[in-house]
Amino acid sequence: MSYADFSYKQVLLFVLILIGGQKNVDSGSSAFGRSTEPVILKYEIVRNEKVIGQMEAVKKEKGGLIEYQMESFVNISLVMQFSIYTKVVGVFQEGQLVSGSVIRKVNDNTRVNAKIVLQKDKYLIQDDDERSELKEKILYTSACLMHLEPVGLKRIFSENFKKFVPVRELRPHYYELRLPDGNKNYYSYANGTCIGAEVNTSLSKAFFRLKK
Repeated sequence: MSYADFSYKQVLLFVLILIGGQKNVDSGSSAFGRSTEPVILKYEIVRNEKVIGQMEAVKKEKGGLIEYQMESFVNISLVMQFSIYTKVVGVFQEGQLVSGSVIRKVNDNTRVNAKIVLQKDKYLIQDDDERSELKEKILYTSACLMHLEPVGLKRIFSENFKKFVPVRELRPHYYELRLPDGNKNYYSYANGTCIGAEVNTSLSKAFFRLKK
């Protein structure tokens, strides 16, 4: 494997983890027909004291559904210049995930395009040509992390990794998320909203900073 190939894969892993389980989190409760103004949170993505990207986290509520959406743009140089777009979505009804998706483009080329849909008592997960099933209820996903503090949860579902990952509270309003690759991310909250996050990968460390 060439150094350029190695770096390319490291960058993909870095961004995969960037953007990419409460006593019964009520992720999607809503009166039927109710609609509210979207709640929009904007973050800077910082690496080595330099802003390398932006993320917007949106919460929308309408017709008994709550949608959480995270959308990011990152530009990073490592041997080559990479422009990376990622969008993660989770839609909840009556506190349970009913659909979700993750899409990722690198230099305008689609690298990830995965969907998860609730059908009866199970979830169908499709990632390109691969299909799988999950028969556990999903009440909280990584799409919720910026808008909803994971109080009391032991694990959350990751759209990126398509599985549950452990989470624990290290101190009041400060959480550690352990990922399947061995890395750990940290999230800080105030009034239920994420105000900052530290993301660690084998490549580097990055920070999300909530804009005021």
